[in-house]
Amino acid sequence: MFSKICLALFISTSAFASYEGAEKFYGRGTINLSGYRRTVIELVNGGYYFSAVPWMKNFLVKNDRTLDADLEYAFDKMLYHTGVKPFESLPVEILSRSRSGNIRYILAKRLFKQGNLREAIEQLEQVSADHPAYPFVAHMKGTIYGALNNSNEAEGQFKDCIRASERQMGRVDSNLQREQLALNKDYCVAGIGRVQFANKKYQDADLTYLDIQKSSFVWPEILFEEAWTSYYVKNYNRTLGKLVSYKAPVFDFIFKPEVEVLKALTYMKMCLYDDAKKTADDFYKDLFENSKQLRAFLNSRGKDYKYFYGLMADNEEGKSLPIALGAPILRSIQKDGAFLEMKGSLSSALAEYNNLRKKSESSFRANLMQNLKQVLDDYRTVIGAYVRSGMISKYGELFSAFQGMSFIKLEILAQKKERLYQTDAPVGDKKRGDVKYIDRNDKQYFWTFNGEFWADELGDYVFALRSEC
Repeated sequence: MFSKICLALFISTSAFASYEGAEKFYGRGTINLSGYRRTVIELVNGGYYFSAVPWMKNFLVKNDRTLDADLEYAFDKMLYHTGVKPFESLPVEILSRSRSGNIRYILAKRLFKQGNLREAIEQLEQVSADHPAYPFVAHMKGTIYGALNNSNEAEGQFKDCIRASERQMGRVDSNLQREQLALNKDYCVAGIGRVQFANKKYQDADLTYLDIQKSSFVWPEILFEEAWTSYYVKNYNRTLGKLVSYKAPVFDFIFKPEVEVLKALTYMKMCLYDDAKKTADDFYKDLFENSKQLRAFLNSRGKDYKYFYGLMADNEEGKSLPIALGAPILRSIQKDGAFLEMKGSLSSALAEYNNLRKKSESSFRANLMQNLKQVLDDYRTVIGAYVRSGMISKYGELFSAFQGMSFIKLEILAQKKERLYQTDAPVGDKKRGDVKYIDRNDKQYFWTFNGEFWADELGDYVFALRSEC
């Protein structure tokens, strides 16, 4: 899930490492393999991480041996600043020459995506528990074991991830590192809840989800999972209460069509057919034509990644977009952790480029600036591809949601028809809500909801509707 691995702060191996030292090793003519190695080390120790990326990639391609200790150290230091994205496209046989825990993570990630789960585990097992990347490695191991339906091992790895994240948080000085580790910890808590949910331990999952603070970046998406947990224990009023939180302005970046599907499904379970039908009708009214427009738009742009990069840039500048669903979908992508990380890397590369421009003109500077232009171009392409992928994913969610809503509408018609033939069917009264229909414990209190959302109440709302089944 994360492509940038938190590493410990590095101390330069040489007090004299500098731009000038790198230029000396680079020379004025063609660069050989040894020159690549020494120049990369000097550039990294001098703080020119992004400038060294193309040469590091060239070295990995041309070198047929495992990396020596000094270059491995410089490579890990580079990855701390650049993230692993620039190297993810390299072939497996080339990446395998590095013993870096970060590269093991890249390999495992790729193998996981290819469905080679056992091979991915083998790569992750080679990362020691004292490696700074270990909390993220444990997270991935938990995810993979969950995909292998090994619930006990998955839960054990997620717990290990929580412990490792907390331990590492106490060792780092950077706020960015602490935030990444805290986020990783919360995702591992969520992982335990998901394992419990998959095993139909709904009450356990509900309690586990409560361990995630509302201030967490993870919590908004977990709220939907909590709503499903309440649904499966037949606490439908609490399901509806959790879902209404998504109407709060603070959640304007959430674009999740499944929320309305679960809402309609819950009303149907309570035999509140008019409410279910209205939810489905409103969903079609608001999104059907817009979803067709989105599909046509995606088909028309193809894999023009630079266009999608520009589309996101326009959205961030408040410019109008060519499709109605563009703004809400792009807002949801903007909040994604992987997107924020790539955007941060692009910003750092731009800062390095501007710093390099202040150096005296030379062939070495010219080559480094060319390197950086390539890196910047690659980042823009990767970000554009991520934006496109995110928009396609959201269209997929819409398509699935319409399928669900179609089923619900047909089911409503069938159940309403069946009710017509039941002479003893309950007749609804005019009183829609009553606190007696709320399932609560001694620590839960009643507050009336008047349409205003308060931050500390989000996720705690509960409806008071009587089932008409």
